[in-house]
Amino acid sequence: MARSLSFLRRPSAEKSGLWAAFVSFRWDRILAWFFIGFLLGRAPIFGEIWPFGLAYLAAWLALNRSKTVFFPFLGIAIGLASVIGLRLSVPYYAALGLLWLLRGRGNRQSETRWLYWLPACCLLVKMPLHYFLQPVPMVFVVGITECVLALVSFRLLYFALSCYSNQELAYEEILALLFLFSLIVSLNWQLGGFSLRLFLSFGLIVLGAKVGGLGVVCILGPALAFLASLLGENTQFALLIVIGSLLVGVLGRFRWGPPAGASLALIFSRNGSISPESIQAFLVISAAIWLVGKIPQSRLNRWGRIIPGTKQFYDRQKGYGQHLRQVLDQRIDQHLTVFQELESTLADLEDPLLWKQLEGLTELLQALKNSFSPDLQFTRNLEEELLNRFFKEDLAYVTVVQNWDGFEIFGALRHHCNHRRVCEQIADYCSGTIESQRYGVVSCNCRDQSQCGFKIAPCPRYKLEVGRAKIAQQEISGDSQVIFEITSSKVAILLSDGMGVGLRAHTESSIAVRLLERMIKAGYHLSTAVSLINNLLLLRNKDEMFVTIDLVVVDLFTGQLEFVKIGSAPSFIKRGGEIEIIYNHSLPVGVLSQVDVESEKRALQEGALLVMTTDGVLDAQRNIARKDEWMCWNLKRIKDTADMAGIAEKILAESLEIANGQVKDDMMVVVARLVRKDWKLNTYRRTQSVV
Repeated sequence: MARSLSFLRRPSAEKSGLWAAFVSFRWDRILAWFFIGFLLGRAPIFGEIWPFGLAYLAAWLALNRSKTVFFPFLGIAIGLASVIGLRLSVPYYAALGLLWLLRGRGNRQSETRWLYWLPACCLLVKMPLHYFLQPVPMVFVVGITECVLALVSFRLLYFALSCYSNQELAYEEILALLFLFSLIVSLNWQLGGFSLRLFLSFGLIVLGAKVGGLGVVCILGPALAFLASLLGENTQFALLIVIGSLLVGVLGRFRWGPPAGASLALIFSRNGSISPESIQAFLVISAAIWLVGKIPQSRLNRWGRIIPGTKQFYDRQKGYGQHLRQVLDQRIDQHLTVFQELESTLADLEDPLLWKQLEGLTELLQALKNSFSPDLQFTRNLEEELLNRFFKEDLAYVTVVQNWDGFEIFGALRHHCNHRRVCEQIADYCSGTIESQRYGVVSCNCRDQSQCGFKIAPCPRYKLEVGRAKIAQQEISGDSQVIFEITSSKVAILLSDGMGVGLRAHTESSIAVRLLERMIKAGYHLSTAVSLINNLLLLRNKDEMFVTIDLVVVDLFTGQLEFVKIGSAPSFIKRGGEIEIIYNHSLPVGVLSQVDVESEKRALQEGALLVMTTDGVLDAQRNIARKDEWMCWNLKRIKDTADMAGIAEKILAESLEIANGQVKDDMMVVVARLVRKDWKLNTYRRTQSVV
C-alpha cells in the first residue's frame, strides 16, 4: 500500500521530513495495529470489564514504539466509545492518557516497570473516576478484577508484540494469531444461527492439532473454553470446545481425524441429540476445518518452530549447537587455509623469523579447530530420569553434559531448599546409577535465599597430596613450578628450569609454565603447546636460551601417571624400598626448531611417592657420574611420613649437605602421593559447612 501512495509525491514535498515519514510508513501494518486496537478495545469480560485495551496500549508503550503507538491508541479509544459511549469511556481515556505519559524504553527493565504502572493506572485513576460516574460498591470489585486481567493480558500481548517488533522467527504468523485472538474476544456475530466465535475457536484448535498435535491442543482447548466462559458463552459451548480439542488432538494425525473428532464432540456435548443447532454447529466447524486445511504446510512449520513441545521446535533447538559448530569450523578452516598458504610461500626465505611466526599461528588455529569438536554430548535420557526421580523438588532445570571424565550435571531449584541438601541427594543417586562412578557436589549456592544452584561431577577415588621445597642461587629462582587441575579427575604437576640462574632464567621458565598451563586447560594438544613455546623462545632470544619441561598428569581415578619430559632431570617413584626412574629423552625447549614430544605411562599405587626435581638437586653430587643412582640410594634412606613438604625439605637438605652447603644452581624438589578419599568424612564436612 505504501507503493500505491507514490502518486501523491510532489517534487516540492519530497524535501519535507514529515511528508517523507508519512509516505515511509507501512500503512498496511498500521491499519492492522489500529484494527486490532479497535477490536481489543471493545472486547468485554462478563459484559462489564474491558481490560484488553489497557493491556494492549501498555505493551506497545513498553516496546517504545513511539512512531506508531498513536494508531493502536486511537483504535482502542474508538473501540471503547463504540461499545459503552463517551461518558463511560472517560475513566478508560484517563488511564490510557496516563499510560501514554509514562511511556518508557523497550527493554526488560521497562517491561518490569509496566507491571507496576499498569495496575497503578487501573486502581488509582480508572477505578476512582468510574466510581465517580457510577457510585456503587461493585465498582471496586470490577476494578480489581479488571486490573488482574489486564496484567495477565499485558504479559501475553507484550510477548507477541516483542516477537513481531524484533522480527523473530514466524513474526508474521504471530501477527495473524494476535489478529485471530482479537476477533475471538471481541466479535460474537450470529448470522442465522452460525457463530463466528465457534468458527474461529475451532479453526484455532485444528490449527494447533496440525502444528503440535495432542500436546498443544490439550492446553489450547481448555484455555479457549475458559476464555469463552469469561466472554459470556454458555456451558455447552465451553464443553464442545474442550471435548473437541481432545478428540481432534488424538485423531489429528489422520486426514479424517479433525472431522471425525468434531462430529464426536458434537454428539458428546449435546447428549447424542440432533437438532437444527447441532447441524448448524457442525457446518460451522466443518467450514473451519476446511479453511485450516488450505493453509500451506510451510506456514504450519513456521508456527511449529516457535511453539514449545512441537517436533519443529525441538529440531530447531537441537540444530543450534550443530549449526554453530559447523559455522565455527568453516570459519577457522578458511583462516587456517590462508595461514598454511602463507607458511608454504615463506618457507624458503633466508630469515625464518616470519615463517616461524606463521607456523605457530597455523598450529594454534588447527588446535582451536580440533577443540570445537570434542567428545561432548547432551544426554537427554539422563536429564529426564533425574527430573522424573526428583519431581517433588521443584527443579527449575537439569542439564547433563558428557565429557572425558564422565558426566557433569548442572541444575537449579526454583526456590531455596532450606538446607534439605537436594544436590547431595541427586549426587548420591547418580553414584549408584551412572557407570559405577562416585559423584559429588562440586559447587553450590545454597546461601542464596532466592534459588539453589549446583554442579555435580565425578568425584575421583584419590586425592593428591603435594609438598615442595626449593632454594635459589640468587635472589630469585630460575625454577618455576605449578600444580593445576585439567579436569575433575586429572591433575598436572609442571616444573620448568630456565637456563642459568637469576631473573632471566625465571622469566623464561615462568613464561613456559604459564603458557603451557593455559593451553592444556584450554584443550590444546600437548605437542602443539610445546611446539608453540619452542617457537616463542626461539623468537624471543637471538642468543641461545632454553628451558626444560617436566610434566606429569595424574589420573585420580586409576592412579596412572603420564610423563612428558623435555630436557628435564629424571623423576622417581618410591614404592617402599623399590625405586623406579623415569628418564628424559629430549633436548630442552628452545634449542632446536623442532621438538619431539613423547609420553611415558606409569602406575602410582596408593601410598607410593612421586619425586620430581630440577637438575640443580642432582648436580649437587658432582663427583658421581650416575647421579640418578645416588638419588635412588638417598630416597631409600628417607622414611615415609605423612608430611610431603617435610620429605621434600629432607631431600633438598641431603643435596645441600653433599654440596657442603653451597648453592651452585637453583634447586627444587616436588613430592606427591595418592591418598584414598574418605566419603563419609567428606559428606559430614559438607553438611557442617552448609549448616
